[in-house]
Amino acid sequence: MPKQNTRERRRLNAVDYFLIIAAILCIAGAALRVVIGNAGGSLSSPVVQEDYIVSFKIENIRRTSTEYLTEGEEFYIESTKQYMGKITGSVATSPALFYVEDANGNYVLTDAPENGDASREDVHGTMLVSGYMSESGFLLGGSTPIAANKDLTLRSKNLSVKIIITDIAKAS
Repeated sequence: MPKQNTRERRRLNAVDYFLIIAAILCIAGAALRVVIGNAGGSLSSPVVQEDYIVSFKIENIRRTSTEYLTEGEEFYIESTKQYMGKITGSVATSPALFYVEDANGNYVLTDAPENGDASREDVHGTMLVSGYMSESGFLLGGSTPIAANKDLTLRSKNLSVKIIITDIAKAS
């Protein structure tokens, strides 16, 4: 009588192969993360923000409001409450420009008349902001796109103004 083998040979099925492949991929992924992560080339690494100087103008503002546009004054974007930056250097003021109709019915650009504290002025200044320059333009704080000729309504603790961005340059 032939001898019966009590040991049965076990074969690998599809689930076993799946588990083995998954384990190998996990180990390879962890090793890759260690190698790439230490080299600083990770795809998920945060963007490095740098300081930039944003030049701006404010048109037709009340003369008394210019007292709050001093160096170091911090501003926030009114709609999102995001920190914009702080005024650097002094701001330049000039009488506001507006159009008046002359005797011939033509419109002429002229300075706003002197009217004490209620006089209207135009302001030019700069602001130190933080962000980075991407392929598609400047991103304030890494997320909010701003560009030349864009208007923003900003708020400080004492003042709310609408600015027009005139230039963005890297701070030296």
